[in-house]
Amino acid sequence: MMRASNQSSMSFSHITKAATEKLKTRVQSVWFNADGTPKENYVWKISDNTPKGDAGEEIVGGIFKELYRELYEGYTVEVNIVGAEKGDYDVIVTVKELDITIKIEVKTATLDSNGKFQWNGLKKGIDYDYAFGLGVRPDDYIFAIQSRNYLEDRLTTNMSRDVEGSYKWTSIKKDNIKVLNKQNFTNRLEELSLV
Repeated sequence: MMRASNQSSMSFSHITKAATEKLKTRVQSVWFNADGTPKENYVWKISDNTPKGDAGEEIVGGIFKELYRELYEGYTVEVNIVGAEKGDYDVIVTVKELDITIKIEVKTATLDSNGKFQWNGLKKGIDYDYAFGLGVRPDDYIFAIQSRNYLEDRLTTNMSRDVEGSYKWTSIKKDNIKVLNKQNFTNRLEELSLV
């Protein structure tokens, strides 16, 4: 019977650590700089889905709040991030005096290996007006906003065989995918008659 000389050799940590260090030198991904350090948005790639989704909702709510307060200066603009607490939408925007209410379902995804985004979990026939697809790339963000009616006509693929009625929305050019900046965002809101 062989005896281990110490506890660390029994755990194989010296082997796993060496392999991990070697792997770090071989990382070839758009999510890493040439020197192997992670890019700015790498944390989005490795985050669990719930905190990633919560952060996406914060971004969308913050953008609507900033832009609508500017566009509707002098009016009462309220933007609430409700997430899963209230129902079928994640963000609700209201301009009280103008009787404007917009319910937004937010979906957040990171760039996949095919250079696309897959926003999962959209449902048909529920209470939201627009879906906001937030796409996270290594160095920036993209977005798409589509009406529920548009998506209900377009969405045909369930997220998985085991999940009925929950669809995936894969980014395509006709979805008006744009880099997330103030000009592109404002232009898209104008196209949708949301300003």
